[in-house]
Amino acid sequence: MSHSDDPCITPPSPPPPEYESVIDKLGSSSFALKELMRPPSDEPQEQGKDDIANDQMLPGPPPKLASNLSDDIPAPPSTFSDKLNTNYVPGDTEIAEIKQYVSSVHHKLTQYDARIAELEAALQEITKKRTELHTIVSAHEALISPLRRLPPEILQLIFVWCLPQNHNSVMHASEAPVLLGRVCSEWRRISLATPEVWASLHIVPPNVNFSNPGSSAARFERKRELVKMWLERSGACPLSISLVWFAGDSEEEVKLCASILEVLVPMCGRWKTLDFQVPLKMFTPFIGLTVEDVPLLEGMSLMDNRTPLDTVAVDRWPESLTFAESATKLRNFTLTFFSGGIRLPSIPWPQLTTLYLESNIAFFFTDSREMLNTLSGCANLQSCTLKFPLSHTALLPAYKKLDAPIVLPQLLTLCVDGDQHLHNTFHMSNTLTNLCAPKLRKLEILGRSGRPEGSVAPEPLGAVRTLLQRSKCPLERLNVESMTMLPDEFVACLRLIPSLVELVVHNWSVRVITGTPAEEDTAAVNTSEVAEDLILRALTVGLKEAEVVREDDETLKGNEDDEKSRLQVEPIAELPDAQSDSSTTATTSESPANVRSSTPPAEASTSTILSVSPMPSEPLCPNLQRFDFTLCDASQHLFCDFVSSRWENLPRGVSRIKSVKCNFAAFEDDAVKARMQKFRAEGLDAFVTYQVPMNDDLNPSPWTGLEGPP
Repeated sequence: MSHSDDPCITPPSPPPPEYESVIDKLGSSSFALKELMRPPSDEPQEQGKDDIANDQMLPGPPPKLASNLSDDIPAPPSTFSDKLNTNYVPGDTEIAEIKQYVSSVHHKLTQYDARIAELEAALQEITKKRTELHTIVSAHEALISPLRRLPPEILQLIFVWCLPQNHNSVMHASEAPVLLGRVCSEWRRISLATPEVWASLHIVPPNVNFSNPGSSAARFERKRELVKMWLERSGACPLSISLVWFAGDSEEEVKLCASILEVLVPMCGRWKTLDFQVPLKMFTPFIGLTVEDVPLLEGMSLMDNRTPLDTVAVDRWPESLTFAESATKLRNFTLTFFSGGIRLPSIPWPQLTTLYLESNIAFFFTDSREMLNTLSGCANLQSCTLKFPLSHTALLPAYKKLDAPIVLPQLLTLCVDGDQHLHNTFHMSNTLTNLCAPKLRKLEILGRSGRPEGSVAPEPLGAVRTLLQRSKCPLERLNVESMTMLPDEFVACLRLIPSLVELVVHNWSVRVITGTPAEEDTAAVNTSEVAEDLILRALTVGLKEAEVVREDDETLKGNEDDEKSRLQVEPIAELPDAQSDSSTTATTSESPANVRSSTPPAEASTSTILSVSPMPSEPLCPNLQRFDFTLCDASQHLFCDFVSSRWENLPRGVSRIKSVKCNFAAFEDDAVKARMQKFRAEGLDAFVTYQVPMNDDLNPSPWTGLEGPP
């Protein structure tokens, strides 16, 4: 039937009159166009090869399911092979045929289940026999274990090395020496016969019933017996003992603590190190002990964790601890006071190698001059930590510039901690500017920054520079926390320590972003370069000079008088060496140029020029390998440039950086992310964090204020 015979099909319209004339003008190319525009013909067309190929590409019915079943499995009816997994609904006859097939298959499944049960039973029997055989073989292999042939003396040495390395042994089965006795009876016998493994003990008293402390006596008595039994196993070995007390200091509690401390008194001749976190009034059992009673004492650590009513009281050294005075072998001395204060005993300062002093309110000396005079006698001191008072309530003398230089010839580690805005006599600058440590390897300057109005104390960075110039030390690690970053001062300090391997700078007053920054906020940050950017430029290998101008567009439109009102941070002058007059150093540190921060004060002009002085040709800190810096508002791209300059194409004499950690108060830049991923893929240990909002949605949840989640 032709298309014209079908009433549902409308015949196509004839071509327009211009059709033939256009075709004639196209000449030889008219055939293709004519074929495209020719109306469909009623005559069937012969199918060519191309049409056949196209037909083969068209989707067809799903292929028949190939039967991969074995001969003994009933073959499924071929009638339904193309209807499986479809929505086809079989008729009654087909249902009967399908049921017949399913019934035959179920019979076969029953046979298979029976066979599987037989095989599983056989497998269980074989597994049981293998387990029995393996148990017998393991027992025989244990007989020929090389560990059995180790002499007890070797095992004793191994047991000693199993003890915790960073704290005294605890009374728990998860650690040696208690763990060693849980392995086997032989190991238990050897561990009990090894005094060295019982020569250290950390004592944690039982909890005290605060409503009725006397009811805790039974628990303390059991603890006392355990401590006594433990330490008696140590034989004649020197003892390392630590004790922590978190209860109160009432009379009944003092008695409970004394019941345990009394066990230690008969063994005082073997005390090697004592570490007590106990109120000093608890040491009544030690009254009467003298220096002669503690001939082996090498280390003493005391932490008075009391809370007295009189927080500014300064106590005398207690009579119960007089044995620590002039101890012949004392090398390590640590004293921490959370409240009040105490005067130090006449300990043998010249033989100390480690000194740790910390006080929150009143320090252990009347002023910094007395402290420096005391430190000057520590000729063998290798590690010194001074954590100055943090409270405003202490009745301490006001800051006064001190000129009392001392030399600590053996000092390797120095840590100075204190609030930089509390300008009393113990301001850290008085300590740093008067120290000379020619062997110093590690320097830590910690605390909280701040500079109150009218302050006369110098910036700590200037004091650090003075220390480094005096000492000319091979410093390897520098850790600075919450210090105002003056780029010129900081770079000048780094220039003095080319041996630096690790640089850590943390600023805990980081700006926190609460949402996507507005365009005007971003523009305000981009118009100026923060101090961290200048430091990054200085540390980037290959840059000869870094100079950044910070100014507002409106200020540029001002007259010359406005230009003269700008504040400029100039490079600080060279400080004298250890042999020069320290008064010149103090004058330089107090100059106005050196006390300016990278952010201009509110009353100053809004236009500030920050400059890092031209650098010598040699790279800054060529041995730097570990970099940990809180970069806040610094440029992420500058940070990547810094990393790249110390990771790729290194010049001769510059070490490759190994570890990079930093924190940005910004959202992560995609380009920076890609560069850091590349560095990590190449092996760099890089850890970068961003302080971003917890939730980008600024609108509160519709369920806010309801009792439970939606």
